[in-house]
Amino acid sequence: MPDNTKIKDVTQKQMLTIQEAVKHFGISEYSIRMGIRQGIYPAIKIGGKRGKYLIDSELFELTLRNEAIRNLKEYKKGEENHDKN
Repeated sequence: MPDNTKIKDVTQKQMLTIQEAVKHFGISEYSIRMGIRQGIYPAIKIGGKRGKYLIDSELFELTLRNEAIRNLKEYKKGEENHDKN
């Protein structure tokens, strides 16, 4: 009998539906959908026109972290510009 432990490790749930991402990350469904449409959040669509999006949870989290860092840099830059005036 083959050892299926390696298969289980590889196929662990890493892809989330939009609704699962909402619950997991605490971001609104609207924000996630808009981010996907704008190309900010990575996702794949399965099932054709009426299909659903799947989101890689690790890649999505990395994207959120990068967005947070970018926002922080912009905030600090704005503070510096404000202090100069």
